[in-house]
Amino acid sequence: MPSDLMNKRRRMETRRIFEEAYRTIEKKEVAVIRNVHGFPVYNRDIISPYLMLFICHSGSSRALYDMREVVFRPNEIAMILPNHIIHPIECSPDYSITIIMHSIGFEQEMTQRRMTHDRNKFHDLPACLLTDEEMAQYMKAVELMEIISNTPVSRFPHRHEMLLSQTDIMTDMLDAFRREMDDDARLHNRGYTVFNEFCHLLAMHYREQHEVAFYAEKAHLTTRHFSVVIKNEVGLSASDYIEQYLATQAKNLLTSRPDLSVQQISDHLGYADSPSFSRFFKRHTGITPGEFRAKG
Repeated sequence: MPSDLMNKRRRMETRRIFEEAYRTIEKKEVAVIRNVHGFPVYNRDIISPYLMLFICHSGSSRALYDMREVVFRPNEIAMILPNHIIHPIECSPDYSITIIMHSIGFEQEMTQRRMTHDRNKFHDLPACLLTDEEMAQYMKAVELMEIISNTPVSRFPHRHEMLLSQTDIMTDMLDAFRREMDDDARLHNRGYTVFNEFCHLLAMHYREQHEVAFYAEKAHLTTRHFSVVIKNEVGLSASDYIEQYLATQAKNLLTSRPDLSVQQISDHLGYADSPSFSRFFKRHTGITPGEFRAKG
């Protein structure tokens, strides 16, 4: 089979797998997705509302995570936090991963349950390299999670509690596996730290806070100094980064949520009215939200 045709079929299959996972995740709470061989799209920003854990079995992939390049290799486990930007670039022909996805409600409950667990460290260093033995141990835990998540409540009346407990176990395992890496992690400069915190805050507050001043205040910096720090890190001013993030959120919603009107998407993203949102969107894409949706 010609490589172009094979790549097209793999992209279509990956897109089908993700669409199915998105349709069922809120009911399942946790999904274990096997035999994923790529990204649903390439060279386009993606923002997912779900926490996802990627486990690489073979091959490699390359992407931008909040505009910084990351490479994902065999025996690595990477955590992608909700509402952060992934820009897939490429993956090797032998790329094969397992994905664990948490629903929004389930992840919120886990966050409250595990206040001592710092998921933000996975933004600084997304991937954790495991030994062969550690990977084998972790995959046994994944297999049990898969059994629980695929079993109906009629058979497992305490299914929700079982999912929480199994996630606790897998979180503790991953923390133990990456402890040495965290201890040896490089000390980042102030700009790196400010940018990381900016990404976390934007993921939480993008619906109600579009102004640079809000994020600068959280960093205890003047708006001008804050913008300079962000531009030094990623080449964009803070305001440009916020607008790019909002444009990506808008495109994702227009594509993945046909049930939402343009007005509802405008409200979701915190714009005063639909015309303001449409002007913003056209400035960034060259077309209106309706035209973008019609293109598919």
